[in-house]
Amino acid sequence: MKRTTIMVEEETLYELQQIAQVRQQSTSRIIREALATYVAEVYKESPPDNPLLALVNLGASEETMHLGDGGDETLLRDGVDPKAGWRVDDDGDR
Repeated sequence: MKRTTIMVEEETLYELQQIAQVRQQSTSRIIREALATYVAEVYKESPPDNPLLALVNLGASEETMHLGDGGDETLLRDGVDPKAGWRVDDDGDR
């Protein structure tokens, strides 16, 4: 957590303190919860660009892979050299 300072209208601060007292929580906690709710609503309306979402289709291919048939073990065995480890083919696919 990081400390910050904000300016708040006195009436709003008083109302926040009343809510905190009723809930038996600190005013800071009430403010943190309110900010978290606000940020979630804003992200819901217009989500930020996330470069990690590009990874979702990273392994997409037109052929369906059936890994339950042991094919994944064959792919792994063919792709790993016992002495050198993973090898990179120059076929442009990797």
